[in-house]
Amino acid sequence: MNLSLPLPQSHSLERTRSAILIDMFYPLDVNGHGGSRRTVQVVELLKKANLELANLERKILQTKRDRYLTGIRSVIDPRTARFILQHKLKIRSSFQSWAFCGFQRQVYHHELKHHSGSPLLLWETTKNYVAPYVAKEAGYKVIALPHNIEALIQRNDCCEGLDAEIDALQTADAVFCIAREEEWLLKARGVNAFYLPYYPPDAVLENLAKIRQSRAQSKTERLLILGTANNTPTLVGMIEQLEWLKQISSTVKFQVDIVGYGTEKLKPYCDRENFTVHGSVDTETLNQFLESTKAVLVHQKSGVGALTRIPEMLIAGIPVIASSNACRSAFEYAGVYCYEDESELASWLDRSLPMPESLPRPVAAEKRFIDWVLRLS
Repeated sequence: MNLSLPLPQSHSLERTRSAILIDMFYPLDVNGHGGSRRTVQVVELLKKANLELANLERKILQTKRDRYLTGIRSVIDPRTARFILQHKLKIRSSFQSWAFCGFQRQVYHHELKHHSGSPLLLWETTKNYVAPYVAKEAGYKVIALPHNIEALIQRNDCCEGLDAEIDALQTADAVFCIAREEEWLLKARGVNAFYLPYYPPDAVLENLAKIRQSRAQSKTERLLILGTANNTPTLVGMIEQLEWLKQISSTVKFQVDIVGYGTEKLKPYCDRENFTVHGSVDTETLNQFLESTKAVLVHQKSGVGALTRIPEMLIAGIPVIASSNACRSAFEYAGVYCYEDESELASWLDRSLPMPESLPRPVAAEKRFIDWVLRLS
């Protein structure tokens, strides 16, 4: 499901004497999922400010044997124990936790030591809670850019807990959150947090503008469910969404298309004539769905961060009908219609929804982020 064009080669990152070190969460891929696009958004903002970047490289351990042996060496390394005690890290007394901590300490120590550019770390991989402690020891400033608060994810498999994660974020000089709710939580815990909402990269914006233009001549009442069903929280939300829609279909008439990676597995829940599962589609076909749909339906039972899909749909001129949890950080956007239960969802499905105005750039938030980078670099 591609919404955009390949990232220009000018976004490649090279080490120079003035380069700022960035620890990216995802590859630079505007054709990827929302996480990749958030990473591209951040890099694009920095490039537009004429800032040079260098990607923090990390050694990937390919085999289980390599990971196990590296873990043993990390645990028995006396520097690991000193590091944990010195920073009073709230981690579990387990082989896995000590091995992770020890290995990550070595990775960041090596990369920061051999970086000859600006002593500033842009820390996006905040699940690696060790990073800011090592950076501070090396004399670096740190700006954190969490995609979400990891400890709040139900599948939490990478974080020691909320207190450990917040302690690490508090070590940063500034934290820029993708969600208002996470900014509030971190501020309440004394973290120097700010809000940097998601706004699509230029290549994505170009495609969304074309969709908006085509929608001006489009007339349809079909609804669209768009998502990646291979992601477990997304799948659980989609299943509940479909159950609600089946109940509603006895009183409200509608047609709904279900599109996205892995959505074929939703066919057992779509045993009604007005439900059509299309699965993964190419860019041209996806654009046709977006150009003709009445609204995109978004439903989540749980979730953290913010949904990049919502700003993109609004810029494309598509109304969004979303559950209250999916609406997080988007309540104030014109064109977003939130519901708490089946009856509220039914009321929105039965209404005529105007094309929303295009979402304006978060200029003030972008400037604040760049100002902090310039100040600390």
